[in-house]
Amino acid sequence: MTARALPPSGSPAPHAPRTWPALDPALFFGSLVIYIAGTPLGLDRVAAASRVAAALGARSQDPGAPLAHLAARLAVYLPFGDGAARANLASALLAALAVTLLGRVCADLLAAMRPPPHARQGPRDFVYEPLLAAGAALAGGLSLATFQTATSADAAAATLALLAGAWWAALPFLRAQGTAGHGFALAGLSGLAAGVDPVAGPLLWPLAFGLWLWELRRGSRWPLLAPLLFVAALGGSWLATMAASEGSGNVLHTLARLWPTGIRDRAVVVRTAAELSDELGVVGLLLGGVGTVALLRRAPLVAFWLGFTMVTALLLGHPPGQSGLHLDTTRAGLPAALMAAAVPVCTGAAELAARLGRARMVTAIVLAGLAVVSPVLDGGAGRWRRDAHGPERLLEHALLRAPLRASVDPGTAEMDGLFRYGAALGLRPDLEIVHRK
Repeated sequence: MTARALPPSGSPAPHAPRTWPALDPALFFGSLVIYIAGTPLGLDRVAAASRVAAALGARSQDPGAPLAHLAARLAVYLPFGDGAARANLASALLAALAVTLLGRVCADLLAAMRPPPHARQGPRDFVYEPLLAAGAALAGGLSLATFQTATSADAAAATLALLAGAWWAALPFLRAQGTAGHGFALAGLSGLAAGVDPVAGPLLWPLAFGLWLWELRRGSRWPLLAPLLFVAALGGSWLATMAASEGSGNVLHTLARLWPTGIRDRAVVVRTAAELSDELGVVGLLLGGVGTVALLRRAPLVAFWLGFTMVTALLLGHPPGQSGLHLDTTRAGLPAALMAAAVPVCTGAAELAARLGRARMVTAIVLAGLAVVSPVLDGGAGRWRRDAHGPERLLEHALLRAPLRASVDPGTAEMDGLFRYGAALGLRPDLEIVHRK
């Protein structure tokens, strides 16, 4: 008989092996196929032109998030589609990664909340867990706001992927099972939050700072090196933004964009909350309510973290149709709230299915299907057939009106991106883009 060494006092328990490893590739490729089916083969918004132009090598007044910019630059080398279609595909890849990480968070949380094992319970009794995790992740990832974000060249998809990765790294600490690897991953992702939409900072930095203080108080060693990793990732993201931009005022601009300018007014917040309820559907709301009660009873830290994330995202976000074609750095607010809502939806479905004995498998299939149906049907056929010719017709009309060898002042950031997109495609090389004060 051999003795097993116990972990020292103050150290976390050994991390349990990953449950249901086949869930990750299934979620990634499944969601990616759905996103590709709805990806427009061109520009669907004027605001996306600046990001596509930056991906094609043009310098921009506002390059946006460097992580999304890097993904779009890599997607440009794919051997199919035009520049806009490849940039849209980069967003689809990032969104599929976000759905995969969200499904992993749901699966790990369900495994951690299992009842104590006894003689009549085995792995076969929890086969319904990956179905519920996949259903909840797809419900958040295929909701209308998230779907539009995932199929358009935008920084919001990179924001969702970063947030989902940070949630996966933070969950073990909220369950008192975190390791040094999770801590370093959370610190690095927190620093990279400067390379995505500014909504990531308020959603991620308070969580990371609170866990850092808690682990430092417990005597863990990784918090001593975590600030260095955070500063290195933060500085790298800021330098990448500076390198991709032009103009003399970019230093102050990039520093200011690390944090949102303010929260929305009450009317916008109410409309955003109503939009979230409509996109989740009645079944999703009921399961989310049951899951919230279960989390408050069995995992209160996780419940408070999810509540803070959803409330903050709603305060910073807006309904999809409000910003129209204009540039908006808080477009990821509502999709982030929808992704966070998937966790209590999954927990609520598991709470109901676990009480039905041998019928739990059938119940899990029905609940997972019902949770996905409403988000997928929202928007109708319009989500699959978006007009990708409007911005191109606007660019063609603007170029026809410009004289030969003229200096063109676009006037707005949206039109500046559209003109630079045309220049990256080789249209009207005789024009010079200027900005008159």
